[in-house]
Amino acid sequence: MTVRILAFFDTAYPGNWSALRQARPQSRRYPALNWPSSLGTYDTSQSEQMVSVVGLAAAAGIDGFVVDLTATPEGYRSGAETLATLCRPGVFGLAFRWRCGRDAAWADEQARPARARLLIEALAAHKSACLDGRPTLIVEDPVALGDIRQATLALRTEAAAAGLAGFRLLASRAEAAEVTGLGFDAAIDPGPADWGSCPPSNKPTGLDVLEIQAGLKDSVELTDKFYPYQLFIFSRMINREARGKVYPRVFPAYFDWAAHPEGGATLLVNGDADKGVDHYMFGLFVENAISWADRNFVEGEKLVFVESWNHWLEGSQIEPSVLDGDQVYQTVKDAIDKARFMLRSRGAAKNDPLDEQTLQRLRQICEAAYAAAGIKP
Repeated sequence: MTVRILAFFDTAYPGNWSALRQARPQSRRYPALNWPSSLGTYDTSQSEQMVSVVGLAAAAGIDGFVVDLTATPEGYRSGAETLATLCRPGVFGLAFRWRCGRDAAWADEQARPARARLLIEALAAHKSACLDGRPTLIVEDPVALGDIRQATLALRTEAAAAGLAGFRLLASRAEAAEVTGLGFDAAIDPGPADWGSCPPSNKPTGLDVLEIQAGLKDSVELTDKFYPYQLFIFSRMINREARGKVYPRVFPAYFDWAAHPEGGATLLVNGDADKGVDHYMFGLFVENAISWADRNFVEGEKLVFVESWNHWLEGSQIEPSVLDGDQVYQTVKDAIDKARFMLRSRGAAKNDPLDEQTLQRLRQICEAAYAAAGIKP
């Protein structure tokens, strides 16, 4: 077994195709939303269409998808029933994410035990499709759980009762030091909109504010956050060892302006164009994440997450598209192939951790890059 690559996958299609079609940028600084090419506007409930999706993902070296367990009054649904029938042990599998902050029923403390049972039942329904036979649940925003220790205990108790051997509980939007002592096995990097270690590049001056008020400059300069892509990904990979057991999350681009019509969007930009994917840097991002996961985690615990296969409304998709063709997809495929070749070629040997002098030098390089961009780290 090598490092496992999991890509976040949205099952809410064809419904979301309408949202993608209707989304309109409010600013010229917003990158255009893309559109699928070779796979078309598929329906995730149609088996013959999902065969093509899973086949293309597997061909790129992706080992599985992460799909959401969405709360309903009756329980939880995944929309992954068709995907589950295409999974094969050791070949392709599923993991699941629960956005507990959006689960209104969880706010009722009296209802939490029953909701925990329903959540695990939904996970157990896809037991045979789980990656490597190990059920994995990612909790997005664990702070929203309330009493985190009590919540994780309830989930583990229900998982044991449901016979979910090897149940793995991960936390997103949290550091490992905060959650591994509260019942989680590990953490994963937060999504781009929730990552705070890299400061935004746009810090309007008083003159900028006056120009915005006068209509001479776009108001998104004040309401949204723009991050240089390179500095953003550098901040993700530097000094990761100090963060403990936190799985990397990689992405080619990100801009969620469609979800923030009133402002407050997060945008990663490349150069002066404010759009496009830096294929070289993204490839390095993927390669380094795989190498780092292999070096720092034990066998069976080596994971890297890709944001995303088809989050078209956030610009992070790696699926072939109209504007980019298969360039982003091919970048992922090449990076995974190269990283896995390097891991195989060195056999069982392990790279020694970077020494403190090298780490310090890398920090200095990053600090110099921040200074060149005119922002403070």
